[in-house]
Amino acid sequence: MVKGKEKSNVSLRRDPSWKYSVQVDVGGEKTYVYLKCNFCGKVVKGSVTRMKEHLSCSHKNVAPCASVPNNVKDEIAAYMKKSTTTKHLQHEQFDERIEQGAYYGSESRKGSTSTINNRGACGPMDQYMVNPGEDRGQTQMMLAAGTREGRRQVCMDIGRFFFENAIPFNVATSSAYFNMLRSVGLYGRGLKAPSMYELRTWILKEDLHNTEQSIEEIKRTWSETGVTIMSDRRSDMKSRSLINILVNNPYGTVFLRSAEASDEVKNAEFIFNLLDGVVEEIGEQLVVQVVTDNASAYKAAGHILMEKRKHLYWTPCAAHCIDLILEQLGDLPQHKNALSKAKKITKFIYNHSWVLALMRKFSKKKIIRPATTRFVTSYLTLQSILDVRQPLEAMFTSTQWLNSAWAKKPEGKEIRRHILSDKFWASVTYAILSTRPLVQVLRLVDAEKKPAMGFIYNAMNEAKELIAHNLGGEETSYREIWDIIDARWEVQLHLHLHAAAYYLNPQFQYSERKSSNPEVKLGLYHCMKRLIPDLTVREIADLQLVLFRNREEFFGLHAAKSTIAKRSPVEWWIQFGDSTPELQSFAIRVLGLTCSSSGCERNWSTYSQVQTKRRNRLSTLRMNFLVYIMHNKRLRDRRLRNKGLKDDEDPLVCEDVASDNEWFIDDETDLPLSDLQLEDLSVDVLRSEADQRGASTSATPHTSTSSAAKGKRKVGNNEDDEDLTFIDTIGEEDSLEDPFSDGT
Repeated sequence: MVKGKEKSNVSLRRDPSWKYSVQVDVGGEKTYVYLKCNFCGKVVKGSVTRMKEHLSCSHKNVAPCASVPNNVKDEIAAYMKKSTTTKHLQHEQFDERIEQGAYYGSESRKGSTSTINNRGACGPMDQYMVNPGEDRGQTQMMLAAGTREGRRQVCMDIGRFFFENAIPFNVATSSAYFNMLRSVGLYGRGLKAPSMYELRTWILKEDLHNTEQSIEEIKRTWSETGVTIMSDRRSDMKSRSLINILVNNPYGTVFLRSAEASDEVKNAEFIFNLLDGVVEEIGEQLVVQVVTDNASAYKAAGHILMEKRKHLYWTPCAAHCIDLILEQLGDLPQHKNALSKAKKITKFIYNHSWVLALMRKFSKKKIIRPATTRFVTSYLTLQSILDVRQPLEAMFTSTQWLNSAWAKKPEGKEIRRHILSDKFWASVTYAILSTRPLVQVLRLVDAEKKPAMGFIYNAMNEAKELIAHNLGGEETSYREIWDIIDARWEVQLHLHLHAAAYYLNPQFQYSERKSSNPEVKLGLYHCMKRLIPDLTVREIADLQLVLFRNREEFFGLHAAKSTIAKRSPVEWWIQFGDSTPELQSFAIRVLGLTCSSSGCERNWSTYSQVQTKRRNRLSTLRMNFLVYIMHNKRLRDRRLRNKGLKDDEDPLVCEDVASDNEWFIDDETDLPLSDLQLEDLSVDVLRSEADQRGASTSATPHTSTSSAAKGKRKVGNNEDDEDLTFIDTIGEEDSLEDPFSDGT
């Protein structure tokens, strides 16, 4: 036995890594082999394979050697490649023999179009043996591959991975989830799952590199179109004030970084320094505007920035301003009355299973329409309630309702009285008519299919005129609403940029209804002075305005006239502005601007998903890498979705509704969570649930024992729930010096 062991050691030491390392003893440890590198002195635990990875600087499972000579690194890398190639060749040869029926019992595999499922079989006996690490269920699952039962077993394993690690179900809608499963299926048997160390080292580094490459294509267009720096802040559930910085142009949005500003959020000087540093980093010659919300600190910082940087604009977020207008309109008596009664109706219906099931007998349409902001949700939901007025009236006058227990309760009587009241429906109609045009403007600035800068000036003017028309045209009927709009639009939002973009937009320049207001041309020349610093270039662009206005040269082509409404203003100028290159460059930089910072707001959950209690030992650098990758991948996915977005799809409507939405939850009631019907359950399921609840109620007095049912019920809105979003197994603390170190 001694000779056999010596022979094994001699065979093992033919590996070239033994020439550059020595085996050492560590405290009498016998379980593992410890090898010491001759070049850097690092002690590697495991086997010669890890030493080879160390010497070849492969970044797999172990930190690379910083002192290894290039010839040694190349020698080890070549040896590893040769060894891997040899093993794959042996596997392929064995698979071919299986296909040819060379082994007894393999006839069932003849004619197979793929041998990839045989990966991991090292010899003929492996076809009849079970790996000790595989239980009987796994073996049966592999034998049932491609069958319904086989898929069921796979889905059960995937489900357990979600359940045991508290992964949100909507992760299954991610494109990365489907890509992962496809790659695993194509690889077949024998896949070695990536370890925790691989995920946080070379895999993270590789994905970071891929992310940077994907956004590099967008960055190359910045010099042509100029960029908008978008900034937005919010406080997370741990009371940290976070600021997102993104960069936008017509070709897409890029996430730059997140900054924590818990102690400085109201400090204009801090915000100015932050934004000024971003302008310096990107290049002042590329930045056309900086968009933030309209808070006083941001407003002050914006004016300081414009004083220092003479060739860019600070503008408040248009979506934020319009949302504030809707908020003020919601305080008007007519609006408040409609909104309060509508909320009572939706809470009553969605908080009681039997009532919800009955409503779905009369109408399959959803009433609540969750949107990007709270106030848009209110007015979109009012529209939905008005759309189902007839089914609601039929429901509350039906025999089923009149014979129910709810019809005799005070709450049910009150809701029925609202539904059958013409006064209530008149207030709902008034609220919709006086806000729908503003919601349309918000829909314009929030959409990302085309830049909104060239349209917002005209959209706001048309919205005011349409509100006046909807309310009968009498000034007394719309003056109060106009005053609220003007207080925001004229004082805070309306800028020279909007007027200049209106003038340069061919859809309005060549329209018979073109505005003749002097402020349009005044805004144009103000922008030219600020955005074209070279006086000679500015004079040339001014002279070229005549060609544009009179439709001469390229602007007079039939294609230019017929495609005005079919192309975005930026694409139109790129295609037909060649005869006026100086004016073309200016027009593209103005018309390609966004009007809002809503791109920041849609990705606020990214930071909280990465920084949780269970991951708070991540190094700051690695955490920033994770946020950078996640944020930019989501921006890319949304950009791809927007390309396929149909014209009738609403960019304001969200796919998911928060379980603490004010149109669902009434803080004054004490409903168990099981009563909150947040999903489209079938009528039969709801009826069965209602029957069971009725039986249990009649048997025993109702007492609420669930701690979650007491007080405010905000599902998933506490720190423990947040920390379950992403779970990371933490070993030793991540290296602060090298974010891709494996920690060994």
